[in-house]
Amino acid sequence: MTKTEANNQFSQYLSNHVSIDQKQLQAICDLYELKKYSKKDLFFQQGSIADKEGFVLSGSWRIFHRDIKGSEHVLYFAFANWWIGDMASFANKTEAFFSAEALEQTWILTIDNHKKDKLLQGHPEMERLFRIIIEKHLVVLQKRFLLTVSTPVSERYLELITRAPGIEQLVPQHQIASYLGILPESLSRMKKNMMKESTK
Repeated sequence: MTKTEANNQFSQYLSNHVSIDQKQLQAICDLYELKKYSKKDLFFQQGSIADKEGFVLSGSWRIFHRDIKGSEHVLYFAFANWWIGDMASFANKTEAFFSAEALEQTWILTIDNHKKDKLLQGHPEMERLFRIIIEKHLVVLQKRFLLTVSTPVSERYLELITRAPGIEQLVPQHQIASYLGILPESLSRMKKNMMKESTK
């Protein structure tokens, strides 16, 4: 992917969310750096400072936390036109609570703290965009929490594959199981039962 292609995709995304002219779009795009990541590369890592945020152009990521026993807990998956970052670490320069791992080859636009400050100072309309992003992110996390405590795992699984079609071709089953909060063998058993029910 070229920077021109990346800028065109990013500009389209921005134009869909905020009112902004072509000159401003170019100035904003110039603050972002195009990066390519290979499968299993980390964008930020738990325990280190997440000093960059990213806009996913292509490919997919998993954002997860590893507990003291070494078990991994997937918070969410990110795809094209999603943002990734550890907001607390990025804003406060503290250790990240999460890691972001590429699930395949992926291209993202990245920005560091210094350039983001410059972005917000020079383009106030971006404050509105990031507020919208944070609000949507909060809604997703609230919905996920509610589903986790009140909804059968089969419904949570169906919600995931409906919201992210094709995810099972991209993401290993054990990571989907982690996202759902169950063991891989439980996921396999549940899918078999669902298939049996669908053929009745």
